[in-house]
Amino acid sequence: MQLAHTAGDVIDNRYRIVRELGRGGTGITYLAESLETGQNVALKELSLRGLKDWKQIELFKREAQTLESLDHPAIPAYVDYFEVDTADNRLFYLAQKLAQGTSLADLVASGWRVDETEAREIATAMLKVLDYLHCLNPPVIHRDIKPQNIIRGQGGRIHLVDFGAVQTVYRDTMSQGSTVVGTYGYMAPEQFRGQAVPATDLYGLGATLLYLLTHQSPADLPQNRLRIDFRRHVSVSDAFADWLDRIIDPLVEDRFASARAALRALTQPSGAAVSRVQERSLAPRRPVGTRVRLHKSQSRLLLEIPAAGIQERALGPGLMALVSNGMFLLLVLSIVSDGPSPLEVLGFLGFLMPLGSLALGMLLVFLNSLFSKARLEIGPQRFVLERQLLICKRQVQGKTADLSGVVLQTAYKENSKSIPAITLFEGLKPHKFGVYLTPVEQNWLVHELDSFIKAIG
Repeated sequence: MQLAHTAGDVIDNRYRIVRELGRGGTGITYLAESLETGQNVALKELSLRGLKDWKQIELFKREAQTLESLDHPAIPAYVDYFEVDTADNRLFYLAQKLAQGTSLADLVASGWRVDETEAREIATAMLKVLDYLHCLNPPVIHRDIKPQNIIRGQGGRIHLVDFGAVQTVYRDTMSQGSTVVGTYGYMAPEQFRGQAVPATDLYGLGATLLYLLTHQSPADLPQNRLRIDFRRHVSVSDAFADWLDRIIDPLVEDRFASARAALRALTQPSGAAVSRVQERSLAPRRPVGTRVRLHKSQSRLLLEIPAAGIQERALGPGLMALVSNGMFLLLVLSIVSDGPSPLEVLGFLGFLMPLGSLALGMLLVFLNSLFSKARLEIGPQRFVLERQLLICKRQVQGKTADLSGVVLQTAYKENSKSIPAITLFEGLKPHKFGVYLTPVEQNWLVHELDSFIKAIG
């Protein structure tokens, strides 16, 4: 465990410790005085000894680099970064100007309550900060928006602190398997998959506003298909509740596209209402000539996707499957006709296995494009998704209440081109189908399925 400095300790002949401000899982932050300027700073310390994850060092250095590049009155300015080596340890330090005020978390703990007007003011101030961060090149995503990281000073002035989880999205890709950072209850669902986009910060802001209005962690509020069911726990206008509902939508595609869009909807609610009407009027219609069968009632949906048959994009894989399988069979027949010994047969099989695997894979892709079918049934209580290739069937089923939405998501890549599939989310678990539908059919079905799931929710 990292030992804390005491008042009066001097760090690297640069800073004198005044007192501890707080600590987290990765370090301690002190109020310190610069020996050079006499200025008080927030001095964050990370100790190498005892670290369980080396990624924490990378995040700490990234925080320093990011802060040095930022210039916004609501973000405490970068002052200094340095490292100190001791006989048995290495310590990393980051100094920032001190944000005068109290965190929203501490204010709530002291009994402070906000009404809708104050919540809107905090949201407006924060959205302006997020708009600044997200419009940088590359965009900066905070990834840990929560009450502890928002400081409220005199006159209600807002500061955003602790960029320890920051991500610059062009430098740090949003691939699966990235480090999961954030705080439970304030993390958007995509963060659990190691992904973050600008709208991820919007979710954290919405969850923070719910905490201010309810004095409960968002994780403790009731949920319905990953959507926080907060309306019975707050006393706000319908317009503001609708705005909150959208900013914390579990599907990133259904949140506001940007902080600027969220700010516009908050300050110009009539414009947002018109935008929703326009969105509904642009909903995709059933494609002419489609063979897909879709039947919906108020409480039940049945979707049947027949086999696609021969399509233009399947001709390439089909031809390659024919050639590769033909070559494989000719090689096998050639080897067998020479009457080899058992040891020679084993050697030839080891040589031919990679080619055989490739040929079989291409054949399966081609057969899938010709004969794969899918059937989805969603009822009031249960759903069943069945996918079939020739006589092979695969079925998944679960509770309708666990369905959280439908989006288009990449199924695989073909010559560096992403091939999308309809993706039904059961919580955070994706179920993909409809790869060989046309883009028009896919967009139509995504809209129909997603709107049905939300309507029965």
